[in-house]
Amino acid sequence: MKFFDLFKPRDYGSSINNYGTLYDKLSTSLGKNNQIEILKCACIAGLMARVAYIDFKVNPKEKIFILSALKNWTNFTEIEINLISEIAIEQIKDLAGLENHKYCHYLNEILDNDEKYELLESLFALAASDETVQINEIEEIRLIYKSLRLEHKHFVSAQATVLKNMGSLKN
Repeated sequence: MKFFDLFKPRDYGSSINNYGTLYDKLSTSLGKNNQIEILKCACIAGLMARVAYIDFKVNPKEKIFILSALKNWTNFTEIEINLISEIAIEQIKDLAGLENHKYCHYLNEILDNDEKYELLESLFALAASDETVQINEIEEIRLIYKSLRLEHKHFVSAQATVLKNMGSLKN
């Protein structure tokens, strides 16, 4: 295998498209469900895992928040949400964020700006779930908001919801 072969897209044949390893694993594990709902959940869970794992560890409070948020964003059962969360966190550790661009691409197709803004607020709430929003979490969310094609005012507004938890503003 050549170095540049690593960057070539995989051939998925007649599947939905190349939405990444997280979607593949969730689709295999939850195959009886609606594939579109699995894809949406994979994208949201992937972004949340990305923010939670930016400091190379996932706080137990962050795991709890991810479970709660996925309940709000999807129609899956609690057992399925636990599985989704575990797979997303495992994947983000294994891939270190190599497939994150795929999550935003699909979400741009199915979510309107209000829903994307709610997701942005959820990402900030996730970052604040361990009581301190660190600068690396803010920067990761900044990359996500740009990929979601939101305006800067959306980022500033969502960030303001966790202002009291900002690590750089604490004494």
